Amino acid sequence: MRSYRRAAVLGATVLAVAASLAATPPPATAADPAATCVSEAQPAGPLGVPTGSGCDDTVPPETTVDGPDLSGGWIRQTSISITFHGAHTDADTDPISYECQFFDTPSAPSTWQSCTSPFTRDGLKENTATPYTFRVRAIDTPDAAHDLTTDFFFPAATDAPDVDQTPAELVFRADATAPNTYGFLRTSYADETSSERPMLVEPSAQIRLQSTQGDRYRCRLDGRAVPCNDDLTTLRDLAPGARRFTAAAVDEAGNVDPTPYVQEFFVPRNLALGDAPASSRGAWKRYRDAGTFGGDYLESSRYGATLTFPVRNVREIRLLAPAGPNLGRVEIRVGRGQWFPVDLRSRQPQRLKVYEARSNLSGLLAGVLEVRVASHGRPVRVDAVAAR
Repeated sequence: MRSYRRAAVLGATVLAVAASLAATPPPATAADPAATCVSEAQPAGPLGVPTGSGCDDTVPPETTVDGPDLSGGWIRQTSISITFHGAHTDADTDPISYECQFFDTPSAPSTWQSCTSPFTRDGLKENTATPYTFRVRAIDTPDAAHDLTTDFFFPAATDAPDVDQTPAELVFRADATAPNTYGFLRTSYADETSSERPMLVEPSAQIRLQSTQGDRYRCRLDGRAVPCNDDLTTLRDLAPGARRFTAAAVDEAGNVDPTPYVQEFFVPRNLALGDAPASSRGAWKRYRDAGTFGGDYLESSRYGATLTFPVRNVREIRLLAPAGPNLGRVEIRVGRGQWFPVDLRSRQPQRLKVYEARSNLSGLLAGVLEVRVASHGRPVRVDAVAAR
């Protein structure tokens, strides 16, 4: 009697399952283009018994790295914090988890590690030969935990991956060390009286730059940005007076030298016909000569002919002028002060010679500087004046 009852119950259960199978429509499959599968959970009847295989969700979530933005491929520190997220591209609402890889080897590791956003790593090595690579992939967590091919009652032939097959990636190097900048001024005139701010003998300067890292620089002349190059930089058409040049090396990571190289120098004033006052207008002539300051010089044979321009806070006065056996003399003064003679006559001709008219140890002067012809019957040639 008890066996009969068990058989009756079992028979009723089978009939219920059969009825459920008959009443339940077949599950959607990937082969059906009209079907949209967002969950691989098996359908079940009223008693919880599986009634068919789960559909295959063939659309895994997509992964995006949010930051940092490393378009240049470098970070200027030895730690990094990377944020990321995953998202479904269809109506799927399953929770998403993540797996990451982080390596600085030529080939990627074969395993992935569970991770969350943000992903942080400290103690990075600087300027490694092989860059660091970070990869992250989003996972449809419930679907990945369910293998359709192992279902007991209704196993499927295949189960599409539930992991993003195109992981998001970030490749970079670390460099937290700023470069050092070095340089020196190339000049044909050895200015022993002012080595920290030497005087030039042409209205241009050549500066050789080098750095411990990289070949880019940020350069400024008197506070204004100017182009510059690794190795040799030429500054042309320099205005007269004290000039200040700075150069800060910039490495590949964008680190800037916080202590730029500094070079100061002094540019003489090129004498021009416009410096002649009305009383001497016409007494001076301009001649071109590639070997002189600015490519020209002025000449006059008239005694007392002058050239003038204003100066202030001047101690030292130097005249740049040709020398030769047939040249005369000039005198220089500031305001109503003392005249300082300069003899241009020399047995050895020179296109450009520097004459010291007043020492840099002298007192300060201000006013109008005059250059006056002080000889009779001999021409004088003058080129430029340094008053500082």
